[in-house]
Amino acid sequence: MVNGKKSLNLINNLLSGIGIIVLGIIIVKGSISMYTKVVNLFVYIFIIYGISKLINFLLNRKIIRNGQNIFSVILNILFGIIMLLFPKIPLSILPIFFSIYLFFNSLVKFINYYILKGINLKSRYSSLFFSIFFLIFSSVFLFYPIERLNIFIMIIGIYCLMLGVNKIFEFIIDLLSEKFKLKIRRKLKITLPAFFEAFIPSGALNSINKNKTKEQIIDEKYDLHVFIHLSKYGFNKFGHMDIMFEDKIYSYGNYDPSSLKFFETIGDGVLFIIKNQKLKYIDFCIETSKKTIVEYGINLTEEEKNKIRNKLNRIMEDTYSWEPNAQKDRRHKSKYKEYASKLYVRTKADFYKFKTSKYKKYFVLGVNCSYFVDYLLKNYVFEVLKLVGIISPGTYYEFLEENYRKKNSKVVSKNIYTKENIGELYVKDKK
Repeated sequence: MVNGKKSLNLINNLLSGIGIIVLGIIIVKGSISMYTKVVNLFVYIFIIYGISKLINFLLNRKIIRNGQNIFSVILNILFGIIMLLFPKIPLSILPIFFSIYLFFNSLVKFINYYILKGINLKSRYSSLFFSIFFLIFSSVFLFYPIERLNIFIMIIGIYCLMLGVNKIFEFIIDLLSEKFKLKIRRKLKITLPAFFEAFIPSGALNSINKNKTKEQIIDEKYDLHVFIHLSKYGFNKFGHMDIMFEDKIYSYGNYDPSSLKFFETIGDGVLFIIKNQKLKYIDFCIETSKKTIVEYGINLTEEEKNKIRNKLNRIMEDTYSWEPNAQKDRRHKSKYKEYASKLYVRTKADFYKFKTSKYKKYFVLGVNCSYFVDYLLKNYVFEVLKLVGIISPGTYYEFLEENYRKKNSKVVSKNIYTKENIGELYVKDKK
């Protein structure tokens, strides 16, 4: 069954790659005329949908029972009519949204520049450059959306072409022998925009809950384990990720609540390490944060393991020990309710802060959990490159899930831990 799915995924990469390339060519060649037809089609759909709902209401008043639904129907019709009377408005909507997205990227890059400036890292200049670059392009599309339609459409078309070529490239790579694939270390992965990837963890959780079955967990040891945390509550909706390597769990995040600023998106970077307690940690995450954990097992060569060891050693050279409140006040440790204290009480995790490196300051849209894991794995295990934006847990979830379905992939196992199955596994482990 698994091999069948992986073969299907192989064919899917080829067919979807060809399809997306064809779509990219149509978009580039069709230009404004095709874009106008598509926009007008959606305008007519709005009107037809609204009229059909209104007719249903007039024929059978039970279908629409409250004023809110009636208002929604009228709004659909009015929106469509306004779009027909003022055709420049619908043509401008997507370029304006694209402008807002570019402005958001500019703001993120500027915040990242400000953080890196505070710890005096030269890499801040790259963030400043892209902040200015995105701001200029954002202004161009915001103030002249109609005049810049050709550029906007060309960008979409080129993006589709690159996405399609990447899919075919993945198909060709999957046909190569494992020995040859190991020599191809750098792989350009064209990903979705960060805005869409931010919601991948939430969508994945909905899919898991919808198709929930009694998962049989095969708790085997692999060279590397990557954990993707899924939840439907608060910031956890956007996911979290950490890894286990040589029986140690490494997790980077903003675990010092006293340092949090700017709506808890910026704070001191904290790394915790838990030794030989995988199931206890997973049980803690599920119980404390109401999470579902997706675990991917990965096989590594000895060279790859040495590279990760060396990177971890370099990271640890720039750290110093930090203690959460429960560790400082062990006699009254149970009274402290912040995440780091509860984690210490349950697992005796070791916590570290950073002296001078880029990990000194955590930023949810910059140096975050995914950035940390990606640094450890890139070049020698995986290569996930983004043209624009950040690498998020959603980026990695999509990447790992895709590789799990491939033949001869490094990703060789997948487990889903929920509150329904972790209890019996944890009890079994304790026995």
